[in-house]
Amino acid sequence: MRLPVNIFLWTFGATLLPVLALVWGVTAFSEHRFQAEVNREIGDNIQALTGEINNRLRYEREVLRGIAHAQPIQTMLNVLTASAQGIRHPDLTSDRIRANSFLAGLQRTVPGLGSIRLLDAAGNTVVKTTLGRAASPMFPSLSQVNYVEEELENPAFLQQLKNLPMDEVSFLMLPASLWDAAPNQYPSMLYGVYPLRNFGSDRAGYVVLNTYGEYLDQILTLSPKPRGSHVMVIEHDPGNPQRDGLILYNDQTNREFTTPMEAHPLSQPTYAQSLDKGAFWQSAVAQSDGLYLSHSGKTRMYFQEYHPYPNSLVSWFICLRVPANVTSAPYEDIHQSLWGFTVLALGMSLLLAGLGARYFSRPIVRLGRSLKQFADGNREHSIPVDSRTTEVRQLQQSFYYLTQHLTDEAQKREAAERQMLQQAKLASIGEMAAGIGHEINNPLNNILTLTRLIERQTQPEQTELRTDIEDLRTEALRVGHIVRGVMNFARQLPPEHQPTDTTPWLTELIDRLQPEAIEADVFLALILNDTPCTASFDPNQIGQVVINLVRNAIHATPAQGTITIQAECQPEHFYVLIEDEGLGIDANVRDKIFDPFFTTKPVDKGTGLGLSISLGIVQYHGGKLSVENRPDRSGVRATLQLPREKSTPRVGDSHQTS
Repeated sequence: MRLPVNIFLWTFGATLLPVLALVWGVTAFSEHRFQAEVNREIGDNIQALTGEINNRLRYEREVLRGIAHAQPIQTMLNVLTASAQGIRHPDLTSDRIRANSFLAGLQRTVPGLGSIRLLDAAGNTVVKTTLGRAASPMFPSLSQVNYVEEELENPAFLQQLKNLPMDEVSFLMLPASLWDAAPNQYPSMLYGVYPLRNFGSDRAGYVVLNTYGEYLDQILTLSPKPRGSHVMVIEHDPGNPQRDGLILYNDQTNREFTTPMEAHPLSQPTYAQSLDKGAFWQSAVAQSDGLYLSHSGKTRMYFQEYHPYPNSLVSWFICLRVPANVTSAPYEDIHQSLWGFTVLALGMSLLLAGLGARYFSRPIVRLGRSLKQFADGNREHSIPVDSRTTEVRQLQQSFYYLTQHLTDEAQKREAAERQMLQQAKLASIGEMAAGIGHEINNPLNNILTLTRLIERQTQPEQTELRTDIEDLRTEALRVGHIVRGVMNFARQLPPEHQPTDTTPWLTELIDRLQPEAIEADVFLALILNDTPCTASFDPNQIGQVVINLVRNAIHATPAQGTITIQAECQPEHFYVLIEDEGLGIDANVRDKIFDPFFTTKPVDKGTGLGLSISLGIVQYHGGKLSVENRPDRSGVRATLQLPREKSTPRVGDSHQTS
């Protein structure tokens, strides 16, 4: 039986279920989109509330800063300084009257400023006005100064004041004896404190402001409530159990920011830990921003964390509560009406089944043709993955993966053959280098000795002869440098692993290379991990690898260029990435860069053994070394990968790409 006939029969027999799934899927998708829209709308409302609250709090901070710099307050500096020392200043009464008049007038002019205090450096209240009324200094002290509130004996609070930064508004909670709240209540707002600087650099006192949150109540009360939601503001202070979870505002229970100043003495503060048996608060603290569905399934609670006080760990959770069925209620009637459309869609799908059979069979026929072309050697013709049928598309993807995998394996096989050929080169050249290097070293030492003897026997005026002797010694030393490179390449001594702190080790290497970089007029930018990283390797051998790679980068980078050296530490591997701004690796030489004695540098700049020796060292450490052109810009990126623990050698496992 042909494929179109099979598809037609199966489509005819299974039409009802797909139609139902389609109908209900569309409905579910629409409902999901509507729920996402509701979530976005409520999220935007919370953002707007947060923005208005933040603007009001910023305004109050600026008011506090302005109060501190006002002339009547600045006049009180000497009085506050004397008060902290237990001395009654002769201008205490007159300056206090002017300060009281200024602060009371300010409160009547600028609404929302609940209480304003002037504390001396010892934390005692010298001036206090509340809602436009000045308090009398009725509390005597051991000194000659009368205070508005009882003399404070709280070393911890005094130390907290001393630690406040100068010229900044800070927020803290005053001792309980100074709270502007009814009994058994906690103030809704933290107190804003601005240290006063004396004419020198000492602290003369503090301006303390508490706004009671009156304007915040107005903002929250008058703000639009989407979808019939209710607003709640909760304080999160993990370091203070008395305030952690304290509900500052709740329009369902008529709890407002100003409630603690007006509450009945027998009323008690409420906490978020009591909502839904504490599950909501645990979810809010864990997520900081999100949605919570109550255990009963009747309420959705949208919340977002907001930090009202700069440089403080205290935060607020702005919450909006809506009925849980706010997204499903509009779709209840739609679900009922969809059944009629289901029957109509069933009839139409049966008529289209015949046409669909031909449509579904075409991708399979094209797939068969493409596979035949691939088998005939036409590798450029890709397998199509364009079917809208899940099973057929999976079949196309599987064959596409098969062809790609076969192509990749062929490329890997070619790369492995190149690596084996390179290893054979390294082995043969290493054996030859060991013998030749030893034989050349002895006559070379004799040449250097003879040049020194000849130089001693020449007269000072024989300058040309001395110049020739110096040139001879220079060339002999250069030959010696090449011989040492050959010997190092031939030895391939096993590494001496030791635990190494990578940060100081890499910093020392780059510091050693700074003179060469300065001479070449390039900049070495070292980027290190913030966290400590320790790896087990031979620091001398791996240091030689890093130095070789950085020197290559210095030689390749033009003047005033930048070389970036970046260290990256992962659980199992340690990486060093070196990027230069040179011209990159030419495609004609990319397969030769690890060959011994191959170099693109001038004759007097390198031996062509640096990368070969480095590759051998890295392989003996069980690591990988890759040198490739940077994909985003000109230059070369060298990547050194080492296992953090001692590993077996990986001879032949290297990468060299352009």
